[in-house]
Amino acid sequence: MGDRFFDLANLSVNHEFGLEEDHLLLAAYFGVERRADLAALRLMRFMSDFREAMWGVLQSGISELDFDFKGYAGKHFERLMRAASDPEFERYLSEL
Repeated sequence: MGDRFFDLANLSVNHEFGLEEDHLLLAAYFGVERRADLAALRLMRFMSDFREAMWGVLQSGISELDFDFKGYAGKHFERLMRAASDPEFERYLSEL
């Protein structure tokens, strides 16, 4: 099985949830929100974008499909860089 925070983060980041929606997601999933849960979710959102960006880079080199894999990778790199530049990112790292 995968990490539940990674799965929740995929849902969150791919539906472009904000902090309020992430709080609601965690409360709905766990029944209560714990501080460390938000940090885990927000960090896994970063990792979800990293995985998708790397997949796009790989596919741009090996795929024969007519698809803009470089653009796909770029979208996810941009989003993960925004996440990493968020002032809360360092705090999330320290809370785990």
